[in-house]
Amino acid sequence: MADILCRWLNSELRLSKAVEPHSLSKDFSNGYLLGEVLSRYQLQEDFQSFSTSSSGNAKLNNFTRLEPTLQLLGVPFDLSMAKAVMQGQPGAATRLLYQLYVLLQKKKRSGLTGTALETMQPTATARLHRIENHIYTQRLRAVVKREADEKMQKIAQRFDKRGQEMYGRSVMAELEQEEKRRHLQEQRRLQDIEKHRQARKKQQEIMERIETAAVRIPKPPMSRSLRAPRKQQRQQEAQNVHQQIAQFEKSRKRLSPASYGPTSFSVQVTHAASEDEMAQWNNEYVQKIRQRLEEDATAREQREKRRRRALIQQLHTHHTHQEMVREEQLIARLVRQSQQEKRIAVQLMQIRQQKEVLRQNRILRERQYEQQRLTDFHQALDREAALLQQDRVEHQEEIRKERELHAHLAAERAQSKHQKHFNICREILKQIVDLATKSGEYHLLTANAIPLKLMREWKELYFIGKPLYEASELELGAEPAEPSPEQAIELEKLNILNQQDYDEYTNMMGEWTWPEEEGESRAPPTNNDILGHVVARLQNIVNPPCLNDPSPQFPNFSLRACVLGKVCSGKTTCLTRISEVHGIHILSADTLIQEALAAHQAGEQIPSDHSPELETSAESCGSDPQEAERGEEASSTAADSGPVSKDLPKKESKTKLSLRAQHGAAMEKALRRGGAIPDELLIDIFIHAVRQVPEGRGWVLDGFPANVSQARLLEKALSGADPDQADRKRRNKKPNLVEDRNAPKAPPPPLPALHLAMLLEVSDEQVLDRAIHRSPEQVRQENANKSDDALSQTQGKTLPPEHTQQSAPPAGDHTHIQHRIAAFQDAWSKLEKWFGEKQKILVKVSAEVNEDALFRSVETVLFNTMTAAQKGDEAAGGGVKVPDDSASLTVPQPTVSESGVLSHSPKEGAAGRSRRTSICTVSAGEAPSPTPGSTGWVYVDEPLPQDIAEYLVPYWDNMCSSYVSNVKAVMQNLRSERDLIIHHLYNIREDFKQYLQKPDLKQEFVSVWQRDYNSVPDDMRQDEETKAELHHRLDELRERLWDICDKRREEAMEERAGVIGDGWLEDHTALLINHYSFLMQVEVDRFQDTLRVLRDYYTGMYRSVLPEAPQDFTCIPLLDITDNNGSQPDRTKSRSGSAPSERLTKSAGKKTTEPEEKKTKVVPLIECRSPSTDTSRLLQDIHQTALTAITNMASVEVQQMEMEVNQEVQKQQMEREKVLSQASATHSAKKKSAKKKGPPSPTQEPTPPPLIEESPEEVQGRAVRSRIRQEFSRALQHEEGAATQRLELVKLHALSVVHSVQHRAEQAHTDMQEWLDQRFTSEMDSIQQLSEVVQHHTENCLKVPHQLVLDCTDFFIDGETRVLPTPPTPPRPPPLERTNHSTLTIQQLHSLHAQLHKIAPTGLVSSTKLCKVLQELTSLTMGSDALPEAWMNLTDSQVQELVCVLSQDREVVDWRQFLLSAAQPWPLPSQNQLLKTLSRFREEDTAASGVLTLEQYKQVDLWFSSQKDVPVPEDPTEPLPYDRLANLKEFFFALFADSGSSPALLDYLTMLLYFCCHADPAQGFTRALSLVTQHKHQYGHTSPLLQSLPYMDVAEECEAEEEDESVRKDDGVSVDEILRVLSHGGTRVTSHHRIESNSREELQQDLVKVFKELGVDAGEKIPFSMLSQHPFLQDLMEGSSQYLLADIHRILHIPKSEGEPSSLTTS
Repeated sequence: MADILCRWLNSELRLSKAVEPHSLSKDFSNGYLLGEVLSRYQLQEDFQSFSTSSSGNAKLNNFTRLEPTLQLLGVPFDLSMAKAVMQGQPGAATRLLYQLYVLLQKKKRSGLTGTALETMQPTATARLHRIENHIYTQRLRAVVKREADEKMQKIAQRFDKRGQEMYGRSVMAELEQEEKRRHLQEQRRLQDIEKHRQARKKQQEIMERIETAAVRIPKPPMSRSLRAPRKQQRQQEAQNVHQQIAQFEKSRKRLSPASYGPTSFSVQVTHAASEDEMAQWNNEYVQKIRQRLEEDATAREQREKRRRRALIQQLHTHHTHQEMVREEQLIARLVRQSQQEKRIAVQLMQIRQQKEVLRQNRILRERQYEQQRLTDFHQALDREAALLQQDRVEHQEEIRKERELHAHLAAERAQSKHQKHFNICREILKQIVDLATKSGEYHLLTANAIPLKLMREWKELYFIGKPLYEASELELGAEPAEPSPEQAIELEKLNILNQQDYDEYTNMMGEWTWPEEEGESRAPPTNNDILGHVVARLQNIVNPPCLNDPSPQFPNFSLRACVLGKVCSGKTTCLTRISEVHGIHILSADTLIQEALAAHQAGEQIPSDHSPELETSAESCGSDPQEAERGEEASSTAADSGPVSKDLPKKESKTKLSLRAQHGAAMEKALRRGGAIPDELLIDIFIHAVRQVPEGRGWVLDGFPANVSQARLLEKALSGADPDQADRKRRNKKPNLVEDRNAPKAPPPPLPALHLAMLLEVSDEQVLDRAIHRSPEQVRQENANKSDDALSQTQGKTLPPEHTQQSAPPAGDHTHIQHRIAAFQDAWSKLEKWFGEKQKILVKVSAEVNEDALFRSVETVLFNTMTAAQKGDEAAGGGVKVPDDSASLTVPQPTVSESGVLSHSPKEGAAGRSRRTSICTVSAGEAPSPTPGSTGWVYVDEPLPQDIAEYLVPYWDNMCSSYVSNVKAVMQNLRSERDLIIHHLYNIREDFKQYLQKPDLKQEFVSVWQRDYNSVPDDMRQDEETKAELHHRLDELRERLWDICDKRREEAMEERAGVIGDGWLEDHTALLINHYSFLMQVEVDRFQDTLRVLRDYYTGMYRSVLPEAPQDFTCIPLLDITDNNGSQPDRTKSRSGSAPSERLTKSAGKKTTEPEEKKTKVVPLIECRSPSTDTSRLLQDIHQTALTAITNMASVEVQQMEMEVNQEVQKQQMEREKVLSQASATHSAKKKSAKKKGPPSPTQEPTPPPLIEESPEEVQGRAVRSRIRQEFSRALQHEEGAATQRLELVKLHALSVVHSVQHRAEQAHTDMQEWLDQRFTSEMDSIQQLSEVVQHHTENCLKVPHQLVLDCTDFFIDGETRVLPTPPTPPRPPPLERTNHSTLTIQQLHSLHAQLHKIAPTGLVSSTKLCKVLQELTSLTMGSDALPEAWMNLTDSQVQELVCVLSQDREVVDWRQFLLSAAQPWPLPSQNQLLKTLSRFREEDTAASGVLTLEQYKQVDLWFSSQKDVPVPEDPTEPLPYDRLANLKEFFFALFADSGSSPALLDYLTMLLYFCCHADPAQGFTRALSLVTQHKHQYGHTSPLLQSLPYMDVAEECEAEEEDESVRKDDGVSVDEILRVLSHGGTRVTSHHRIESNSREELQQDLVKVFKELGVDAGEKIPFSMLSQHPFLQDLMEGSSQYLLADIHRILHIPKSEGEPSSLTTS
C-alpha cells in the first residue's frame, strides 16, 4: 500500500518533495505535504499560509488549517489522529493518506470543488463542523508545545543538570578533603603510638640487659629490706598502667570511626552521591561524634575509678611493705646467703632470659602461620563468592529461558484454544447458514408452507451438529460396504432421522399424534406385561443372569479423599502438616513406589503371625493378570499371587513374599523393559496401602489419580462397581418391543468411593515462580534427601535407569516443570468432568496464598467432608443392615432332569415357592380374583424344555429387530416420497411459469401495422374515409392479436391438462399407499409372530410335543403401479428380516435336522389405474384386510383353546362313564350270587356310584392349564387391541398425508389456472392500451413516431417507457399527534395506563413500586418513545420528589389521579360545568344505573368540546390535524371505565369526582361535595398555595362570575354525603390533629359529634357555610389529598404561562 501511495504522490501529484515508503511518517509529520496534496485538488485555498518548518508553531498552524478540509471530505480526523501523525507514529500517515486517496479519487470522478462541497453541506452540519473545529484547535494548542516552551524547557533542564553536577562535585570535594584530613590524623596517631611502644620496648630491653649483666653486691640487710618493697610496688604499678593502656587502646580501636579503614570509608563516600545518601552520611557522622563524646565521658569515669583504686592499692601496698620489711628482717636474721648463691641465682636468671627469647620466637612463628591461614581463608572466600555469583548469573539465565518457554507454551495453548473455539463457532455458524438457506429453499419450494415435520428434522440435525445438506448421495436401501467419510455422515443422519421417526411412531407423538378430528385423543398402547414376563423368563432360561463380583470389603474410614494440583502447588507440604496435626494418613505414589522397590530388594516376606484371610484378600487384590499375560515369563508368575521377584535365592522359593515385595518385583520388571508402571499395578499398590490404614482413621491420596483412566480403576477397586458397565449395556442393548415390569429394577448407581476430590488451584505463572525461586540450598537438600532415601532403601543395590521415568525429577530440574504443567492441563479436563459432573465431589481451593492460609482452607474442607461422611454413615447405618455373607449368595441354576424337563434346585427363592404353592392349592372350580397381568396376578412358571427356549429367544430377537428395521425403512421411504412430491409440485409450477413466458408473434404484426400506418401521407389523415380505414385496420389488428392470445390460452390450457394427466402424482400417491400398506403388513407380521411365540411358550409348559404351526402368511394387498401393457414386477416376498416359521414337531429334547423349505408369500395387487379409483376407499379396504387378518388369527386361537377345553371335558366324562359301568357290573354280579345262596334279602336302597378319586397331579395340572389359558387369552387380547390401535393410526395418518398431497396438488393446479387467467387478462389489457394510443393518434391526425412494443403482458413505447393504468388516489394518512417537550401524547398515556393497570388493577399502587416503575420508564433501556423528552431527563431524586407529591406521605398512590395530572393540559371544569355534565350523564342514563357504555358516553358532551372546524390541508398526502380533545375524551373513558365487564362500563359520578381535584384540597373537597349533593357550595378560605398560583385565582373569579339559575343553591349537606365524598378513591383521610380518624365508622362518629355540637341531628342536613367553619371539618378538607391536583410541571422545571391550565396546544 505504501508503494501505491508513493507512486500517486510522486508521479501523479508531483509533490515538491519526493517521498519514500520508509520516510512517509517523517515527511508528513509537519502537515505541509498534506496541505500540498489537498491544494492540488483545489481543496486547500490557504495553502500559501502553510509552513515547511518542523517546529511546534508550524505544526499547529498546518494541522489547524487541515482539519476543516478533512472534515469536509469526510475523513475521520480527530485529535488522536493528528497527534499520531505529528509524532510520526508508524502507520498513522499511511492510513491517513490511504483514506485521502480513496476519497479524492471519488471527488475527482464527481468533479466537485471545495467551494461546491461547502455549498452542498447542510447548514446544521456546517455549524457543527465549525464548533468541532474550534474545540479541535483549542485541544491541539494544549497538546502541541510552542517553540519558546520547548526552548525554556531545554534550558531549564540543562541548568538543572549543571547545578546538580556542581553541587555533587562540591559536596564530594568537601567529603574527600575531610576524609583525607581524618585519615592523616589517624595515621599520625597510630605512628606516634607505635613509636612510643617501640621506644618503651627498647628501653625495657636495655634495662633488662643491664640488670642481667650487672652483678649486684648485696647491701646491708637493713637497706635491702627497705628498697625491695618499693621496687616491687613500682613494678606492679607499671604493669597495671600498661594493662590499662592496652585495654584502652583496644576499646578505642574498636569504637573509633577510623576502624572502618580508609578503603571502606572511601568506598562509602564514593557511593554517597545522591542527596539522600549525603543526609544519611551526615546523620551517621553526628552519631559517631555523639558516640565519641559518650566514650570520653565513660573514659573520665574509668580514670576516676582507677585513681580511687590506685589510692586503695597504695594503702594496701604500704601495709604489705611494712609486713615484708618485718619478714625480711626476720629472714635476714635467720638466713645468711653467700656470694656463691648469688652467682647461681644470676645464672638461673640468664637461662630464664634465653627461654623467654625462644618462646617469643615461637609466638612470632605461630603468628606468621595464622596470618598465612587467614590469607588462604580470604582467598577461598573470594573464590566461593565468584562461583556463587556465576551460579546466580546462570540461574537468572535459566529463569529467563524458563519464562520464555512458559510464554511460548502459554501462547500455543491459547492459540489452540482459540482455534478450537473458532472451529466450533465456524461449525455452528455454518449450520445456522445451512438452516437459513434450507429454510429459504423450502419456503420457495412449498410456497411459504414448510411442513412441521421438516422443521423438527432440521432441528434435530442442527442440535446434533450434522449438516443439513447431503454431502454424498446414497442409493435407497443399499448401504456401501466401505463407506467414505461423507457417506458415513449421511448414514448417521439417516439413522438419526429413522430413530426419531420410529420414536414418534411408537409413542404417538409429533406427526403420529392421534388426530383431533377423530374425537378424544388416544394414548399409546400400554405395555403387555404378560408378554414381557414371557420374554424375560425365556431370556433368563437361555442366558441365566450372573451376579456381579462381590464388592471389596474395607474398614470404615472417617475420610477418603484425594488432593490434586499442579506441580509446586503446595500439596505435599500442606498434607504433611495436616498429617502431623490431625493424624490423617497421606498416601503418595512416590513414597509407595520407593517402599515397594525397597521391599523387593530386601526380600520382604509375609510374617509368620499373619492371618490367612488377610493373605487371601491381599493375593486377590494384588493379582495382575494383564501383567501376567503381557509378560514373557508367564510360567514364573501366577495369576492369583501377583509377580514374584527372581532375585530371591532358590532355597527361599518355598517362602511366601509379601504383597509389597511382589509389587516391587512387578514394577522393576516393567521398568527394566523400558516402559512405565501400569495403572493396574499402581491401583494395587494404593489398595494395599489403604488396607494398612487402621479402622476409623482417614487417608488422603497425594496427587493421585493423575488421569481419568486411573480414576476409573480406583473407583472400581474401592467400590467394586464398573463405571463403564452402564454405557456398555446401553450400547449393546438389543431392541425389545415389551418390558417386564416385575423384573428386578436395576440397582441405583453406587455412591462415589471417595468422599472428596480437592483441587489446589494455582496459575502457571505462580507455579513457575515457586519452582524458580526455591533456594539452591533447599534444592540441594531435597535432592540429597531423595538420594539418601533411595540409597538407604535399596541397601546398596543399583536400580535400572528406567526407574527414573516413573519417579519425580530432581527438585532443581526446571526442564520438566513445563511438561508436567502441560500434562496436568491435558488430563485435568477429563478429571474435572469425572469428579465434578459425574461424581459431584470436586472442591476447588485457591493455592495462591501463603502456607498458613492454605493449611486453614484445606483443613476446613477436610473437616466439613469428614462431618458429612459421618452423618451419611449414620444415616446408612439406621436402615436395613445387610449381612456380611450377602455377597456369597448365588443365583439358583436350573438343572435338567433325565426326562428333559427343567427342575429347579431346592435353593429357589421364597417367591418361586410361594407361586408354586399357590398354583397347587387352587382347585379346578375356583377362579383367582386378580386378572392376568395385574399387580396381584401370579404368573405360571412351569418347567419349560431348554430347546424350546433356545429356539424362541432368537426368534423373538429376530422379530424385534426385523420390526424396528422395517418400520424405519418405511419412515425413510415416506420421507423420500415427501421430498419428491414437494420438488415435483415446485417443478411443475416453475415449468408452467416458464411456459407462460414463451414469446409470441404479436410484436411482428404490431410492427408491420405501425409501418403501414405511418406510411399514410399526412394530407390524407384529415379525410374521414382515411380515418375510418385506419380504424378498420386497427380493429383487424386487434382481432388478430386477440386470436393469438386465444390460441396461446388454449395451448396453455392443454399444457396444464397434460401436467395434470401425466399420472406422476397418482403413481407416487400409490407408492405412498404401498408404503403404508407395508407398514400395516409389518404390524400384522408382528402380531402373527407374537402369537406364535406365546402359543409355543404356553403349549411347551404342559406338552412335550408342539403342534405343527400353519405355514400360511397373511398378506396385505399392494397397489399395482405398472402399465397394463408392461411387464409385471416380481412378486413381493415375505419380509427379509423375519425368521422362517419353523416349529418343533418332535420331542422337546430333539431338534429337526432337515432344513425346511422357505415359504414365500404372494402379495395380491390392486389395480389403481382405473379412473374411479378412490384412495380413501383403497386405504379403508387395506386397513380392513389387515384388521380382518388379525381378528381371524385371534379367533382361531380362541377356538383352538375352546376345543382343548372341550376335549378335556369329554375325556373326563368318558372316564366317569367307564367307572360307572364297572360299578354297575359289579353290583349285578353280587345280586346273582345272593339269589343262589339264600332267601331274598329285604329291599335295599341302591348304592350311590363310587366317587372318582383324582390324583393331586391331575388336579394341579388342570389348574395350571386353566391359568395358562387365562394368561394366554389376556395377552392375546392386549396384543390384538394394540395392533388394532396402531393399524387405525396408520390408516388415519395415511389418509391425512394422501389428502394433504392431493390438496397441495389441487392448489398447484389452481395457481396454474390463476396465472393463466392473469396472463390472458394482462395481454388483453395491453392490447387495449395499444388501441387507445393508436386511436388517439388517429383522431388527432398524427403519425406514431415512437415504436410500439407488445412484450408479453406489457405495453412499451420506444421499448423503455412502460404504459401503466392510472393508479387510484392514495388515502390520506391518519392524523398524528406531535410530541411536545413535556406533554404526554395520547398513545403514551394509553401505554402508561395499560402498564399501571397490569401492575395494580384496583387503582392503588405502593409509592415504592410507582417510583420503581417511573425509574424504569425514564431509563434509556425502555426506548425513547415511552415518555416525552422532559420525562426522560428526570433524575432519581426528581422521580422520588414526584412520587412524594402524589402520595402526600402515604404508602399508596392512586395512579388514576397520577395519570389525570400527567395528562395536563386539559380544561379545568368549574362547579357549574361539573354539575351540568353530571345532569347530561343522568339524562343519557335512562336506566338510572349510574354507569354508561362507550356509545352512551360518546353521546354526552363534556365541559369541553372537540375542535369542530378542523382545517383540511390541500395536499392529499398530508394528514389531518390531530384533535387532542376528542382523543383525550376517549382516554378518560378508558381510564375510569371498568374493563372487567363486557362491555366496559363507566361510573360517571366517580369520574367526575376525580375531575373535582384542585390545587387546594379544600376547594377540591368543596367541588366534590357540590357534585354529590348537586348543590353549589362555596368555601371562602384560601390556602397559601392558591395564593402562589395566580391562574387559580383567575379560574375562581371566572367561576364566581358564572351564575346558572338551573343549579340549586346551598340546601345543606348530610353525614352520608360527606362520607361519600371522603371515601372516594379508597384513600385514607389524613388529619393534622386527629390521625386516628381513618376508618369510615370513626369518621361517621366524629361527624355525628360535630353535627350535635352545631345543634343538628345526624339525620338532618346542615348548611355547608356553617359546617365549613368547624375546625374538624376544615382539618378534613385540608387533608383530603384525593382532591389535590399535583403540579407535575414544577418538578419537570417547565415554566407555565398564566393561562396554561385552560389552554391546549394541538396540531
